[in-house]
Amino acid sequence: MRPTSEQERKILELLFEKAGLSFDAASLSVEPMDDGGTGSLKLSKYHAVMRFGRMAADVQLTDTDGIPVLFSLYLDEQDKPYELDAFKSDYSPTQFLGYAS
Repeated sequence: MRPTSEQERKILELLFEKAGLSFDAASLSVEPMDDGGTGSLKLSKYHAVMRFGRMAADVQLTDTDGIPVLFSLYLDEQDKPYELDAFKSDYSPTQFLGYAS
């Protein structure tokens, strides 16, 4: 687990605000998921024992290469942060998050 990057923090702040949830970047640790570099993150060190609950918010942004990226904030069954899912329509690494190859 590690702290969020500046870009990750901005996206998470946007999603938490859109979902009407408070966001404390200092207390959130993340772990990148094996997604080919699109930017999906586990949002809790307890992720393995948590269970998916619901999608709280999503936002579509355009990557620096012009390809859309859909970011979705997922909560667990108890409405605690669970995952940030990133889906890039061409499945390439997300460049503005620093995952470009």
